[in-house]
Amino acid sequence: MKVLFDTQIFDWQINGGISRYFIEALNRLDKDREVEVLFRCRHSYNTYIQDTRWLGWKPVLKKLQFKGKLSALKLVNQQINRPYSNRLLRKGVAGIFHPTYYDPYFLKYLGHTPLVLTVYDLTNEKFNDRSSLTEKVLGWKRQLIERANHIIAISDNTRKDVIEYYGVAPEKVTTVYLSGGFDAGVMQAPPDAAMEKLPQRYILFVGSRQGYKNYAAFVREVAPVMLEQDISLVAAGGGPMSAAEKGLLQELSIADKVTAFAHVSDGLLAQLYKRAAVFVFPSLYEGFGLPVLEAMQCGCPALLSNNSSLPEVGGEAAEYFDPQVPGSLYSTIIKLLQDEEKRRQMIVAGATQVTKFNWENTAKGHTEVYKKMLS
Repeated sequence: MKVLFDTQIFDWQINGGISRYFIEALNRLDKDREVEVLFRCRHSYNTYIQDTRWLGWKPVLKKLQFKGKLSALKLVNQQINRPYSNRLLRKGVAGIFHPTYYDPYFLKYLGHTPLVLTVYDLTNEKFNDRSSLTEKVLGWKRQLIERANHIIAISDNTRKDVIEYYGVAPEKVTTVYLSGGFDAGVMQAPPDAAMEKLPQRYILFVGSRQGYKNYAAFVREVAPVMLEQDISLVAAGGGPMSAAEKGLLQELSIADKVTAFAHVSDGLLAQLYKRAAVFVFPSLYEGFGLPVLEAMQCGCPALLSNNSSLPEVGGEAAEYFDPQVPGSLYSTIIKLLQDEEKRRQMIVAGATQVTKFNWENTAKGHTEVYKKMLS
């Protein structure tokens, strides 16, 4: 069966969970005798596609810096990449079309080709900032959900949300879990020089600090823990700290106990997990939760919000708290930091939990959906 993918996520995402998911799935579907992958990306700055057979040209203009560069490059990539999938859709060559994001530009070419759509989460629906971009993407998303012949959800929680929020028939939505973690090269990399400057004992926060990620409430909860237990905080990724974020650390008297990395490589991130006393994920909502698997792979105990998809991913290997209840995180993390045996048990359980999620099963899940569509 011929399955056509477009390039839209690779046109604009430099790195991130969605583009990594599609590369991992494409690489494995390409080896599946039941699937003929139709995918061509002539030009992209995406990290994950660079050393694959899918990329036609090495990116140009990479070293040039100018205002509006990312927006300009997205437009360039679209002009270069889209003609391939548009042409195959017009010819009706593919048995199934699977776009990599929500832009519905292709609908005028789709004809009767069955459409499979992956929905990652309902973050924008639940935490809508009412920006013009968010509203635009939500409009696209609804249009494709209503047109899709079948929907892949990356967790049971996302599946439930799609069915309830958009009124989609349950038989039209299938859960296909993602995987996560680092490859062998990253795990075996020599220590990063940045690790030498870190405190010996720290709590780890990873990723964006905006909105539903609940960073400010998290900091307020762990500040007394840091002072009482003489433990530091490391924030990895999410860009530079804002003036307001720095002010909050000063207000809580913990500014000298916080180390922030605006951006981190996979190698450094893996080492941060390995050295951390505990990884805390205080998010108010997740579609899946890749950092949970990263932490467990690296032998780091995971303390997670008890909402959305996180209990699915963490299972019994993680500990949980209620991010909506003041004091819940404080009491849970205090107990965990004081119980070395419990943390050892969590590390062992985490190593087992990680094995339940792998990219081979993700690809197999896609194949089963495609076969179902054409049966």
